[in-house]
Amino acid sequence: MTQRALKIDAALKAIPETDDLAHLREALLSASRADGGLAWGSAEEYATIDVRAADPAALESQIGALADRVGRRVELVMRHTVRALAALERADAAEAARHLVAAGEVEEGERRLHDAQRFYERALEVGRRPRERGAEGLALRRLGRIARAMGQWERSAKRYREGYEVSVAQRDGTGAVVACQGLGNVHVDQSRWSEARQWYLRGVERCPARPPTAEYVHLCVGLAVVERRLGDLNAAAEWLARGEQSAAGLGDGLIAYVDHGWGRLHLARGEAAEAELAFRRALVREMDPVARVAVMVGLSEPLLRQGRIREAFGVARDAEALAIHSRAVPKLPDVYRALGAAAAERGDTEAFLFYEQALEVCRDHGLPASEAAATQHHYGRFEARRGDFEAAAARLEEAYRLYTELGARMEADEVAGELRRMGAAVDHNQQGRTA
Repeated sequence: MTQRALKIDAALKAIPETDDLAHLREALLSASRADGGLAWGSAEEYATIDVRAADPAALESQIGALADRVGRRVELVMRHTVRALAALERADAAEAARHLVAAGEVEEGERRLHDAQRFYERALEVGRRPRERGAEGLALRRLGRIARAMGQWERSAKRYREGYEVSVAQRDGTGAVVACQGLGNVHVDQSRWSEARQWYLRGVERCPARPPTAEYVHLCVGLAVVERRLGDLNAAAEWLARGEQSAAGLGDGLIAYVDHGWGRLHLARGEAAEAELAFRRALVREMDPVARVAVMVGLSEPLLRQGRIREAFGVARDAEALAIHSRAVPKLPDVYRALGAAAAERGDTEAFLFYEQALEVCRDHGLPASEAAATQHHYGRFEARRGDFEAAAARLEEAYRLYTELGARMEADEVAGELRRMGAAVDHNQQGRTA
């Protein structure tokens, strides 16, 4: 009997979407292989995750390890839950809440966000009872983090703000700083730059540069993002320099985070060569796969600006492979936008395939609406570039709708401006043809 390659999209459709098989579905992606070589300029070059070949034999060999992983997660969650019950038996509500938070953190670590959210909500209910409200503040911060990961920005901001108030009341300095950082991050997501700056600065006031801490570094990089987006590139550089100084003794992961910030700042200054160097500095450091994928996507941009399209495409392809094999699926839309940009730069009309795949990943994996909004925005620009203004307008209008619903005001205004300019250009062309 002839054996045909089983495509990933067909394989995923054959597996029920049950909790018990979640790890198997992830492993199916990570164990997949490219179906043939990706030769430059060939049709295979446009292959995306959906046309990769599943490898049932490789998957079979992982079943024992996958089952052990599920077992470890369930055991840890059960242990923390039982310890929470024992604490309640002792009338120690604060300790019970901390164990419920710990159970939620286990679920969150496995990207089981809804299950984690339920544990954090229970921890919040339990933790509100004692006079010692530290566990309540922790649960609120975790709920803020989960809501942000789900793209629920208003809910995230509400929880972080409540967590900040509890932490201040409890004189929990670290908790207050983390809440400030969380609020700043959410407001950056929403393009609410003044509010983001306010919360980051409030965190800096509560978090001295000495001794160096990860929280201080994250606040500095956050402030650099805010100043860069507001156009004060010198202020952004000052904050990055502060963060870099503090990160020096705190490990490669934090230094790479600062390097990534420098890369973005150099791009804003139009310094493509310097941006490339900053991103490459980050890539030689130790960091988790999700962060590495983000840096690789960042590196593709200065390569494109320098006309090194093939290199940019190759880096984005490497980022795709890493995202797939490290199970960092939420980063794939960003990767496919980078691949689409590289393909569009060389005039490939087939570049739309990458944007379509980004949207499909958003739908299939329930990613936050911000990812779909960014993809529609880039897709609309691509359609406008190739002269299909009707398709471009449809994409941009959808991006505008999503950005508006999300409260991302700067992005929504940017899209509105592009729609106005495109409409004016179309009117001008039509007048020219009728003259």
